[in-house]
Amino acid sequence: MRFDHVLLDLDGTVTDPYVGITGSYRYALAQVGRPVPDDVDLSWVIGPGIVDNLERLGVPASEVDAVVAAYRERHVAVGLYQAVVIPGIEALLAELVAAGAALALATAKPEDQGVETLRHFGLDTHFTVIGGMRLPVTRTKGEVVADVLERVGATDRSRAVMVGDRRHDVEGAHENGLVAIGVGWGFAAADELETAGADHVVGTVEELRTLLLG
Repeated sequence: MRFDHVLLDLDGTVTDPYVGITGSYRYALAQVGRPVPDDVDLSWVIGPGIVDNLERLGVPASEVDAVVAAYRERHVAVGLYQAVVIPGIEALLAELVAAGAALALATAKPEDQGVETLRHFGLDTHFTVIGGMRLPVTRTKGEVVADVLERVGATDRSRAVMVGDRRHDVEGAHENGLVAIGVGWGFAAADELETAGADHVVGTVEELRTLLLG
């Protein structure tokens, strides 16, 4: 086995959260009088932090706190549970653990949401550490990855890997000296992962399995 520690992103990597996340954004923006028409694509919001997304959506700083609060209220109550597990991922997680790998979640979501999502789908038992945003400790994906690496005890960075679907996962991996594997079933734009410098890009869970387990 090539890696002792496997860090995984959540949204777009372990689960498909499209319905829950985009629905929560539409709800939150409507609460401040900024409704988004149904024909506007919001898939790009999955992955980056919410504050960055709201800036791109043109939400003024004076309204950000209200939108974030509305988003989290709706997402924790409804959106989290509208996600679906990527087919084949659960079996791969079990195989990795059986092969001796320590798995860790490294998500840009608040950590408690990552914990609840994995518990809801019965995946939490596969993970040694479930990590996410922990203000004021972590504010960027790179900081989340660094925090998770410390908590999981990954001292040999050459034996650790980050698996994710957006450029932020690649950048966070490389900031911490990790191999970065991009997955093509998530929400990256065309060539986003390659442009970000991903060491490998896989198109299927089986390709990921082969890369991780040989």
